[in-house]
Amino acid sequence: MKYSFVSALLLCLALAAQAQPDPERREERLRAFRVAVFTEVLRLTPEEAQGFWPIYNEYLENRERALEALRPQKQLDAMSDSEVEEAIKRHFEIRQRELDLEKELFQKLRRVLPPRKIARMPLAERSFRERLVERLQQGRERRQERLQRRQ
Repeated sequence: MKYSFVSALLLCLALAAQAQPDPERREERLRAFRVAVFTEVLRLTPEEAQGFWPIYNEYLENRERALEALRPQKQLDAMSDSEVEEAIKRHFEIRQRELDLEKELFQKLRRVLPPRKIARMPLAERSFRERLVERLQQGRERRQERLQRRQ
């Protein structure tokens, strides 16, 4: 849970850094990569995947909305003390909402996955983030090599 905000921030930065020309294509490729990693780590059968992905995608959408509310509207130095206090309270409310969403996810997944596969969810999420960062670094390195060859 403590990594969820960091991972979301990392993912947003990674996607922005990739800067592919077509955002829809980038989203599609990201979705396909997530499916591949989760299917491998969780060892999902086709039947399990059919029940898993609608639940997990709904969770991702809800979590993204919660994280949107966490982004400050102003710079910290431009806020009054009362605005800062309100932002801190909102931060903890959103973190609690994120925890509630995760609990709800696990309850819903109990209907479609065995407990051992549900217990592997944090591993699947971590593996996805690590592999994504690795792919992005490799892409960045390839771009740098191409630029150096042109010079």
